Amino acid sequence: MSASGREYLSAMLDLLVYENVLVAWKPLPLNGYMIVSHEGEEISLTAQQADMWTRGAFAVYLALVDQRRISPRIPGRSPRT
Repeated sequence: MSASGREYLSAMLDLLVYENVLVAWKPLPLNGYMIVSHEGEEISLTAQQADMWTRGAFAVYLALVDQRRISPRIPGRSPRT
């Protein structure tokens, strides 16, 4: 994975933590990632797996926002009415 790809993935993981979709994440040696779910499960993934998982989680998050089932916490945004 390129440096820009890692930065993009890190930004998406950070947003998922900020939006309370994930508890935490951290990079692992050899281009791996560990994500921590709300159930306390620690999931070790390769960079490709983490990218795929993150895109899926982000898509679910956006779908829930679009359906107004959750409100985003992103600063500067007013909630939809």
